[in-house]
Amino acid sequence: MKKLSLKKVSIFTAIIYTALIGLGMYTAFHINGTSYDNPAMVKTLIWFEIIMTLFAVVMSVKFFSWQQLGFTKIDKKNIAWLLPMAITAIVILFTMTSFMSQAQISAQQWQLFTVVGITTLLVGFSEELVYRGIVFSAFFKDSQIKALWVSAVIFSLLHSVNVVAGLEVSGMLMQLAMTFIAGLFFALVRIKIQSIIPLMIFHWLWDFNLIGGEVLQAGDTNSLFTTAFILFELVVVCFYLPYYIYKLKRP
Repeated sequence: MKKLSLKKVSIFTAIIYTALIGLGMYTAFHINGTSYDNPAMVKTLIWFEIIMTLFAVVMSVKFFSWQQLGFTKIDKKNIAWLLPMAITAIVILFTMTSFMSQAQISAQQWQLFTVVGITTLLVGFSEELVYRGIVFSAFFKDSQIKALWVSAVIFSLLHSVNVVAGLEVSGMLMQLAMTFIAGLFFALVRIKIQSIIPLMIFHWLWDFNLIGGEVLQAGDTNSLFTTAFILFELVVVCFYLPYYIYKLKRP
């Protein structure tokens, strides 16, 4: 029996993963009547995220080793690359905890907040596993540059299905641009630190902060730091990444 190409496996995994979240978005909006801008959507999406996470794990176990996918120790020589993420994560945790200790939160809000926490944990784990794990690793064997670009493009395209849940096309296009930049940045950090685990944790906290803040009616309590981090990503992708690619191409 002919061995499957890891590149084909990775593309297949990404397509199925995207189709599943698209089905979840369709179900939430068109069947359950919950639009994209309503955090209660997670009550529907959590079941799809469980399936998607299991699917990602099955594909990982069947075709890759955990070490290939980035479940390794952090490269201490490049640990400074984690500093902006670590600072942002600490601020998110501190401000969210402070707000929760002072605000009057109903039982219904606590319930939804918990579902958001679980759902975003699954999102952070499974999206990083698929895009900075499976897709990135499949193309990394041939070229770091291919791994960077392909994983970022496919990660960005994942977010196009949000339009199915009522997100405006203009909003979806903005998401595609922002997630493409984030995909390049995360892939670069993955190369530098050699571990996917910090990316999973940060991805979870980032989404939890944005959606959980809506549940608690706190908005983005960390807007200054989240904006600063997005700008940092942009600077790295626009200025450092071209230099890094140039060094890779140089004989």
